[in-house]
Amino acid sequence: MAEVFVRRNAWDPEAGEILRWYATGVGAMKERDPENPTSWTYQAAMHGSSVEPAQPLWNECKHGSWHFLVWHRMYLYYFEQIVRQAVVEAGGPEDWALPYWNYGLGGEQATIPAPFRSPAEESNPLFVEQRAPGINDEEEPSQIAPEIGSDAAALERPQFAGQFEFGGGEAQPEFFFGEAGIVEQTPHGVVHSTIGGPGGWMSSFQTAAQDPIFWLHHANIDRIWATWNANGGADPEAGEWLDQEFEFFDVNGGTVRLKCSETLQTIPDLNYTYDSLPEPAPEPEPEPEPEGAVVEPAEVPQPKVVGASEEQVTLVGNEAAVPVEIDPRARQEVSEATRSDDPRRVVLNVEDIEAEVNPASVYGIYVNLPENPDGKTLEAHHAGNLSFFGIEQARSPKGEEKAHPLRVSVEVGQLLDRLGIGEDEEIKVSFLPINLIRPEEGPKHGIAGSRRGVAAETATEGEDPPVQIGRVSLSVTK
Repeated sequence: MAEVFVRRNAWDPEAGEILRWYATGVGAMKERDPENPTSWTYQAAMHGSSVEPAQPLWNECKHGSWHFLVWHRMYLYYFEQIVRQAVVEAGGPEDWALPYWNYGLGGEQATIPAPFRSPAEESNPLFVEQRAPGINDEEEPSQIAPEIGSDAAALERPQFAGQFEFGGGEAQPEFFFGEAGIVEQTPHGVVHSTIGGPGGWMSSFQTAAQDPIFWLHHANIDRIWATWNANGGADPEAGEWLDQEFEFFDVNGGTVRLKCSETLQTIPDLNYTYDSLPEPAPEPEPEPEPEGAVVEPAEVPQPKVVGASEEQVTLVGNEAAVPVEIDPRARQEVSEATRSDDPRRVVLNVEDIEAEVNPASVYGIYVNLPENPDGKTLEAHHAGNLSFFGIEQARSPKGEEKAHPLRVSVEVGQLLDRLGIGEDEEIKVSFLPINLIRPEEGPKHGIAGSRRGVAAETATEGEDPPVQIGRVSLSVTK
């Protein structure tokens, strides 16, 4: 049996050696010729680069569709092997594996591990200046807010395929499609923007993989997928997904191809695992089909719009809100669909999102938020998050892809039911900035208490590059 490599939490007490060897491997890759496919420059450019002319397999990352998770799993898999070989050549352990950063654990673990923050040695391969203010503070680094780092909403999604489901909408393998799954939105996209900040490397597709923390962030996203599977989540069974191939480079710089179907079980398909996965859920016994039964293809649920805003929203770094009027003929339907025993789903859609650049601001989406809410009230009204990671690529995609606005959808049926909204004429949707938590503010939500006050007092019109939201709608999916 092939050796199984274990990816460990970067904040584990024993992870210091793992990170030290990671720095050694990254340093060795950075010294290679940029035209070498195993060099740091080349590997980062496979995710994205603005350098022209583009080399083979550059700018290949898949986002905004059901290929997001699987493409990045393959990307990490071959990158990890390249780093491991560099580690072994430097005298390091042969079982070295890429660590992950689980910022969702909160507290100290919501800060970037110390080896990434130290510029004491100019040669530190893990230190990057192009990060958000406070992230790199050696003594009191800023923390990822719990609303941003949590994987709870993603792990609760019952299905893989779908824009408001776990893995994203069905699509051909374009560079950047328009239907991101929940895990790609939170924690993936919001963490990217939060770490990078305005103009930072992690805030842009074209520079994100140049930051060594990128790979630990995506190892955590991959761990969340493995956890979702272990909890009973089922990956797509469609042939167009299972048979899709993607191309990468191996440790010798040769091209290799993998099908999605060859990567679904980290053991035995790829010979790696994580140090903290739940025991796999037992597979349900399939119900026998009656003899002669004709199996009909599953019906794709079609959303029915039941309410929409009449005005655009402009986000410039401060709080904004918009009313969403519910069609009188659909109010009872919305009320019924929010009940736990109703199979329908109520979805809030933030549509036609456009901007020239990612302002790196992250917003919480709230429903019927009262004035001056405390932390518990904010949590009770929180529907999801909104970030603009990748908005430049949506505006100007590569090749023959057409420009398109972003769209974010979150299920809100249980939230509306819990808030007792019922057959209301309208709901109010608010967007509040969620910032990094500074150590002096203590343990709290990213916008709770004084944090929300800071956002409201310091954000002024024009402080952020504007982001336009064309419409906010409510729909019921049958």
